[in-house]
Amino acid sequence: MELKKMFKLSAVSAALSATLLLAGCGGDINIDTGSQEPTNPTNPTNPTTPTETDQQLAYGGFAEKSTTIAAIDGKEVWVLTGTLAPSTAASTVKVGGQDGANIILGNDVVWMLDGAVIAGGDKADSVELSIMAGTKIIGGSESYLVISRDSKIMAEGTADAPIVFTSLEAALGQTGEAGQWGGLVVLGNAPVNSCPDLTSCDAAFEVGNHNYGGDNTEDNSGVIQYVRVEFGGFKINDTQEMNGISFAAVGAGTTVDHIQIHKNNDDGVEFWGGNVSLSHVVLTENFDDSLDWTNGWQGSAQHVYIRQEDNGSNRGIEGDSNSSADAEPQSMPTLANFTIQVANGTNSGGDDAEGILLRKGTAVNAYNMLVKGDVDSGECLEINDDNTVDTAEAGNLNMQNSLIDCVEPFKSAKVDADKGYTKAYDVEAWFMAQEGNLAGAADLSGYMPNSSSVALTGGAADLANMDDRLDDAQYIGAFNGSTDWTEGWTTAIHADVAPAPTELPVLTSCPVGTTSEDVVAGLYKDDSVTLVCSIEGNITTNTTLLAGQNVMYKVDGGAVIVGGDNADSATLAIQAGTQLFATDNSYIAISRGSKIIAQGSAEHPIVMTSQQDVIAGAEGERGQWGGLVILGNGETNKCPDKDNCDVSFEVGDFPYGGNDNADNSGQISYVVVKYAGFKVNDTQEMNGISFAAVGSGTQVDHIQVHANGDDGVEFWGGAVNLKYVYLTDNFDDSLDWTNGWQGKAQYVYITHEDGQANRGIEGDSHKGTDDTPISNPTISNVTILPGADIENASGDKGEGIILRVATRASIHNLLIQGRKGATSETESGECLELDGTYAGLVTNVNDETLVMSHSVIDCNEPFKYSSDNTDTTDAVDTQAWFLAQTGNSAQEVTLTNGMPAGTDTVLLGTGLDMSTTDTFFESTDYIGAFDGQTDWREGWAFIK
Repeated sequence: MELKKMFKLSAVSAALSATLLLAGCGGDINIDTGSQEPTNPTNPTNPTTPTETDQQLAYGGFAEKSTTIAAIDGKEVWVLTGTLAPSTAASTVKVGGQDGANIILGNDVVWMLDGAVIAGGDKADSVELSIMAGTKIIGGSESYLVISRDSKIMAEGTADAPIVFTSLEAALGQTGEAGQWGGLVVLGNAPVNSCPDLTSCDAAFEVGNHNYGGDNTEDNSGVIQYVRVEFGGFKINDTQEMNGISFAAVGAGTTVDHIQIHKNNDDGVEFWGGNVSLSHVVLTENFDDSLDWTNGWQGSAQHVYIRQEDNGSNRGIEGDSNSSADAEPQSMPTLANFTIQVANGTNSGGDDAEGILLRKGTAVNAYNMLVKGDVDSGECLEINDDNTVDTAEAGNLNMQNSLIDCVEPFKSAKVDADKGYTKAYDVEAWFMAQEGNLAGAADLSGYMPNSSSVALTGGAADLANMDDRLDDAQYIGAFNGSTDWTEGWTTAIHADVAPAPTELPVLTSCPVGTTSEDVVAGLYKDDSVTLVCSIEGNITTNTTLLAGQNVMYKVDGGAVIVGGDNADSATLAIQAGTQLFATDNSYIAISRGSKIIAQGSAEHPIVMTSQQDVIAGAEGERGQWGGLVILGNGETNKCPDKDNCDVSFEVGDFPYGGNDNADNSGQISYVVVKYAGFKVNDTQEMNGISFAAVGSGTQVDHIQVHANGDDGVEFWGGAVNLKYVYLTDNFDDSLDWTNGWQGKAQYVYITHEDGQANRGIEGDSHKGTDDTPISNPTISNVTILPGADIENASGDKGEGIILRVATRASIHNLLIQGRKGATSETESGECLELDGTYAGLVTNVNDETLVMSHSVIDCNEPFKYSSDNTDTTDAVDTQAWFLAQTGNSAQEVTLTNGMPAGTDTVLLGTGLDMSTTDTFFESTDYIGAFDGQTDWREGWAFIK
C-alpha cells in the first residue's frame, strides 16, 4: 500500500539504487527488500517471546513500521495512513505515542505519509496531533496531511530543530523537486464568503472534498512554528493542485510563525477566508503565487520574505475576495514588512513573474511593503477589475510607507469589454498619493537593506497601535538590516545552497526592440559571438537587453535616447553579463522621467565599450565613443525657478533639472564603461557617465569608468549617491561636480595615467551669489593616486584634488598619495588645492561648511592655495586649514595597488565611522578606499 503510490518505478530497485548511490557519500538509508531468510530461534524447544521495541509500544496503535525502508537519517521509518482517531487504550507515550485524543509524532523516528492522512473526523472524533521539534515527515506522490475541523496540529519546532515536511525523493538523497508530494491542509470553523449561511457552512476543499468554514472567527487549529514544507504541490488537474500550506477558514486562535514553503508546485500558502495571522514567513521559488488569499481572509501577515524563481514563478501575492461584490466577509487582511524579490521571465505555465495583484474586490491594509523587480520582471503592483476599483475608491484598499523598485512598477486597471470591466484606475497615482510611498532604488544586498537604503528609515511607525496583531517595525521590508531571522531553520537561502555563478545562455535571436546584424566570421575578437543586436534612435517602449554568451549589442547612429523628455517614458533594462559596444559618434542618453536598469553582478558585470575594443585588429582608446548620460528632475543651481527648469546638457542639448532631488532614474550596478568621451569641441566633451540633476532615488554602485576622453563621472546638481567607484586612466578629472550636487559617495578609488590626466577630484558649485542649491556632497573613504606632473594634451598636469567656485563639501577618510620624485616628470603636482577666486569658497572655509577630517596627504607638493581675485589673495592657508581639522596628517604611507598592508597603523583604525551620523555610509574605521583585506574590485572591474 505505502509504496505503490510513491514509487513510479520498481519500488525496491529504485530505493536500492538510491541507497547504493548514497553509500558512497556516507548516506544513512537502509532498504528492507523482504528477501532475508527468517532467523531460527536460539532455543527451538523453548522459543522466547519477542520483545516489542519502544517505538512499537509507542506507535503501534496508530502507525505501522515500514517494511521497505528500514531507516533514514539513522532512524526507523514509520508509516501513517488513513484517519488518525482517538484511542480508548492506555497511554503509550514515551518519546511520542498516543494518549486518548492526543497523538504525538516523536522525533526518534522518521514519519512517512501514505496517501491522504487525516487528523480527526469533520467536527467529530477530534484529535490533537503533536509533532516534536526536529521531526522529519516525508510524503510520496499522492500524500498529504489534513487537520480536520475541531482537531488541532501542535507542530512546535525550534530554530535549532525545525520540523521538516519533505518529499520521499529528497529524504532518499535524490533531487528534491516541486510536486513530489502534497502538502499540509488545515481546516477551520472561521468565516468564509463562499457560504451564504455561516452557521451551516460546509465548503469543500479543492482536493479531497474535506469540509471547512463556520462562524467562529477565534477558532483554534493549533500551533505551527519553525516548520519547513518543501517540494510539495502535486497536481491532480489544471484546477486542483496542492499548496505548501493551505489555510481553509482557519481562525485567529491558531498560532503560525516561522514557516517556510520551498519549491511548491502551486502556491506557497493560500487562505480561503478565516482570520489566522502569520509572522516570519519565508516563501522561496514557488511555482504559482507565493502568498494567495480569497473568500474573505481577514487575518494578518508580517515579516514575510518572498523570493521567486527565474522562469519558474508567477506572482508574489495574489489577493482576491469574491467575484460577487456582495459576498461577506470581504477579504481584508493587514500586511506589514514584506520583501518580495520578483523573478525574471515566465514559468512553464506561461505566467509572467510579477509582484502583487489585487483583484476580485479584495480590500487590504498594507504597510512597509518592499517589491524589488529584476530587469525582465513583469508588473510589480497591479489592481484589476471593477469590484477592486470600487474598493479602492471607497478607501478600503490601502498601502502606505512602501517601496516599489521595478522596471515595470505599476499596471493600471483598464476597461475591458470582453471581461466585463468598465472602470479604469491609475495604480501609480493611487500608490504615490498615499503616505510615505516611494518608487525608487531599494539598495539591497541580497534581501538585506544596505545601511544607506531608504528602507531602513522610511517605514511606518507605531504599527502595534494601528493593529494589535502587528509588531512595531519602523522599516520597509521584512528585514531591519542587522537581524536575519531566517538563519538556522530555513533552506536554500544561506550557505547550504551557495550556487555557482550561472552560465549565460546562448541566444538564438535578438530581443524585441533591437535589430539583428550580420556577423562576419573573424570580425570580432571574441569568436564565440554569433549574434549582434543593434539599438539606435529614440526608444519609447520598455526594452530589455538579454545577456548571452554569444551576443553583443551595438549602440549605433549617434544618440540613442531612452524616452522623451518627461513624456513617452521608457525603461532600458540591461541584464547582468550584457556586453555593449558603440560606434564612434554614438552614446546613450536616459531622458527625464525614463530609467535605465543596468543590474550587473560581480560574476557577470555589464560592459559598455567602443567598437574598436571588440573588433579584431583594433584597439580600445579613450574618446572612441560617447558614454552614458543620465538626465534627471533633481535640483540644479542653473535654474532660478526649480518648478520650471530646462537646462541644456552640453552635448545634444537634452534638458535636465527640476525640483525633485529624490527623483529615480533607475539603477546602475556592476557596470564598466571604457574608452568613451568623444570631443565635439574645446568646451563640449562627453564624460564616461554624466549625472545631470539625477536624484537620490537612483541606485549607483560598483561602477568603473576607464580611459575616458574627458571626465570619468561628472555631476550637475542633483543628489544621486554612489558606492564602490573605480575611476582609472581618465583624461581630465576623474570625479567632477558642479551646479549644486548634494549627493554622497563612499569607497572611491582613482588612478591616473602619466601625461594623460588632470585632477582626481574637481569640485565646483556656482558663480552667482544667489545661485542655489550650493554644491555640498558628503564623501568618505577615497584613495587618489594622481599621475606625474606632466602636461596632458590640453596642458593640464596630474594633480590630486581641487575645491573651488564656492563649493561646500564634507570629506572624510581621504587618502592622496602622489608620485615621489625630484622632477615634474617623476612626481605629482599639488595634491590638495583650494581656489578662492570665488569668495564663497573662503566663506565656506571660515564658517566650516567646507570640511575635511581623518585624512592623509602623502605628496612632495601636498598643499596649494590659489586665487585670481585680489580680494581673496592669500585668504586661506591650505596646509593650516587641513592640519587643524580632526585626524588629518601629512605623512608617508605604504600601498600595494592602492591597498594598505594589514599591519598598517597610519590608515587602518584611524578613520571616522560615518555610519554614526548618516545611514548611507557603511561602518568603517580606516582612511582610504580599502580596509587592507578586501579588494571590492575583484571579479567585476577591468584591470589592465
